Amino acid sequence: MSGRQPADDRSLSTTAYWRVLDALGEHGSKVKANGVSATAQCPAHDDHNPSLRLRRIDGQALLHCHAGCGTADVLAALDLTLGALYDEPTGARYDYTDRAGTVLRTVHRSPDKRFRQSGHTKGTAPLYRLPAVVQAVAAGQPVYLVEGEKDVHALESLGAVATTSPMGASNWAKVDPAPLTGAHVVVVGDQDETGKTYAAAAVDTLHDLAASVRLARPKVGNDAADHVAAGYDLDDLEPAELPPETTDHSVSDGARELILTAASAIKPRRVRWSWADRIALGTLALLAGPEGLGKSTLAYWVAARITRGELPGEDEGHPRGVLVCATEDSWEHTIVPRLLAAGADLPRVFRVEVRTAYDVHVGLSLPRDLVAVENAARQVDAALLILDPLMSRLDSNLDTHRDGEVRRALEPLAALADRARMAVLGLIHHNKSGSTDPLQVVMASKAFTAVARSVHSVIRDPDDDTDTRRLFGTPKNNLGRTDQPTLAFTVASHAVDTDDGTAWTGRVEWAGEVAGTIRDAMSRSNDGDRTATAEAGDWLSDYLASRGGEASSADAKKEGAAAGHSQDCLKRAKRRLGITDRSEGFPRRTLWKLPPVAVAAPIGAPVGAPVGAHH
Repeated sequence: MSGRQPADDRSLSTTAYWRVLDALGEHGSKVKANGVSATAQCPAHDDHNPSLRLRRIDGQALLHCHAGCGTADVLAALDLTLGALYDEPTGARYDYTDRAGTVLRTVHRSPDKRFRQSGHTKGTAPLYRLPAVVQAVAAGQPVYLVEGEKDVHALESLGAVATTSPMGASNWAKVDPAPLTGAHVVVVGDQDETGKTYAAAAVDTLHDLAASVRLARPKVGNDAADHVAAGYDLDDLEPAELPPETTDHSVSDGARELILTAASAIKPRRVRWSWADRIALGTLALLAGPEGLGKSTLAYWVAARITRGELPGEDEGHPRGVLVCATEDSWEHTIVPRLLAAGADLPRVFRVEVRTAYDVHVGLSLPRDLVAVENAARQVDAALLILDPLMSRLDSNLDTHRDGEVRRALEPLAALADRARMAVLGLIHHNKSGSTDPLQVVMASKAFTAVARSVHSVIRDPDDDTDTRRLFGTPKNNLGRTDQPTLAFTVASHAVDTDDGTAWTGRVEWAGEVAGTIRDAMSRSNDGDRTATAEAGDWLSDYLASRGGEASSADAKKEGAAAGHSQDCLKRAKRRLGITDRSEGFPRRTLWKLPPVAVAAPIGAPVGAPVGAHH
């Protein structure tokens, strides 16, 4: 999708572009033109090397003399007035519409740069060219924010999507910026003091809305229209930075207003829990741990309980929907079988993906798709959104190691969770730092654990000789109890019937509470510094479980080597896992088989897990 471009039609001789071209020809200037732009000898000075540029944009024409002649001087030399640069003698008309294209208000500009408005001029104004802006944001295209409608039309003639607010630089605070949520915005401010103030106010607003914000300046002149008139393209815009603040902060600039609310006017509310004392509704929670320990399987256990109304918490007895955005696992081969093994009510679980304007299906991107996610959550009464993994769902232009950029994505996500009355569970890996602090080992920026209201960890049980038992704990819980017990579980192989045969998958088998905290367990095992044998054990357990619990030893060794595990590590992992040998056939071949997993008795079932519901 691109911005509006003027038609290339010589028959439109009444347009400003052709009017000026005709005048240049009559004057005797050498002209080289097409339907959109032209170069010519400037009539206002002795021009042996054509230095005049003419550009057609929607509703008018732009002039620029590279020798420095003013627009009025060029027109005077052609016996024309400023009105000649407009298709209509009265000037330009700029319609502001809603998303459907219905005109809400109109800005009228006279050739001598006087402005007036008509239509619905009270209240918050829409962005200019709103339908095109909405489409560009959905398609991931950049949106250029400029100071005036003429600048919008100028950039549109280059194929860009651009927007502005009505009636000048002082009115940014009166426009609705919400359609720019999740957008990649390039702010091209005018190169005067009011333009810089406008750009600064816009950047300040978009910092919390847009996926990314860049500041640019025209290569020549004062604004984007001057840049285009001079013959430059989008790639010629130069990067810019906001100047150091020199504002007198003792005087309000009107763009920001401080609001005071007495604490007595704020009604206290109790915390409402999705999973009692673990995950609060309306918040972002993290489920962190090393790769391959069962985080996803545990997340789908939580999802299954929500769809059945079986999770202790606010919605117990009231089944609700779950949104799942997962990109690393196949829905057909992995996710749906796991949900079935966990006992989920599948009609209440929804895969989340995005269809672009070009009918291409892509993954969710935050914060760009926040509005769509909120609408979807309300549509299906979702109590939970699973992002697996969370890092893959953040906009690719964000640096996940920079706190400010991570917060730009996560804080609006947390606000969405609060508005939609659902929890957001983001799955995230541990780093290789070797720390025994469960918060310090969460990968990337510390903003992840700071913004999340609760952080939950899955680690290997250091006291389990079989290396099959995992521990689940909550090292951070801002809204609830900090003494939640640590729970033990295993991931057992489970057969799921499908239309084309049996599918083997894993499901959570709870094994009761264990003494101590996740932090204590990490201190004992130094789980942050995983051994090669433990890595091999995770791989081998997953490999055999995916093959129904049993596979050829030769195949396991070959696939293990391809995955980077040595034969010695695989043998030690085999012993730790209690894998048994079995021979069959002729010639003889050896099979490795996982041991059966004992199902925990209801006595000592974990707090928060329904008695008898071990899957």
